[in-house]
Amino acid sequence: MSKLPEKLRLKGMAEEDIFFARRDRELIAALRHQRLAEHLRLNTRVAKRKADVLQREYATVTAEHRRRAWRLAKHYRDLIKKARRLVRRR
Repeated sequence: MSKLPEKLRLKGMAEEDIFFARRDRELIAALRHQRLAEHLRLNTRVAKRKADVLQREYATVTAEHRRRAWRLAKHYRDLIKKARRLVRRR
């Protein structure tokens, strides 16, 4: 007797399991992101504006103090402190 029908049935069941497992993982990830956004009360426009400000300042500091490593490190530490303050404010 041929084992082909049994193998095809098992293959179909495996594909179905994979499909539903992937869908479940995507739904769980979406739920986590939604909960995180609600928890942080994330406003994408404000967050983007804060990120743009920090990126501009990072570029400016890097360009101005490229040749002086100790001064560059000091300004980077200041930027990190500023980023932490911006994140805390929400």
